[in-house]
Amino acid sequence: MVYLIAASLTRRNAPVFPVSPRERTRAANWQEVGDTITIDATDGDRWQYVSLTRGRVLTPPDTADWEVAVQRYRVITPAAGAIADVGATSFEQARIPAGAPFEVTTVTPQPENAAIKHWYHYNLLTHLLEPNGHVYAVRARTGTFWKMAVVSYYCPHLQAGCLTLRYAPINGSSRY
Repeated sequence: MVYLIAASLTRRNAPVFPVSPRERTRAANWQEVGDTITIDATDGDRWQYVSLTRGRVLTPPDTADWEVAVQRYRVITPAAGAIADVGATSFEQARIPAGAPFEVTTVTPQPENAAIKHWYHYNLLTHLLEPNGHVYAVRARTGTFWKMAVVSYYCPHLQAGCLTLRYAPINGSSRY
């Protein structure tokens, strides 16, 4: 009974972002401070392919150079082992973890990687998905390393399925 009362009195609140336009311009210093992109992944039957290099969601048939793909709350990379959990750290301090399992060998979408499969917490009171505060390292097929964090899962009016990602190249793309 207490749970039902608490849940009914708890205000549902989460950061919301409008979907990023397909053609967009990044700030001049985006490589140092990072960029943010909001992907419309509300269609549970269709993957949205994202190029971190180009800073946009790719439109078919131009989906060859994607680094991550999103479908609702699921996130995949084009190759097994192309993403590693850096942990709960600040975005600015994120580095590639020593011994990260980066093995970019295939170019077909892979099942969800365990490193990012649980990027969220489910809030029992608000029934919202909340980012877990972790930063992830993504390795592109080109060998470039990116740091990426999930910022939000909601569009305006708390519509689920709009994944907002903050990302930036990892300086020097080297491990520590």
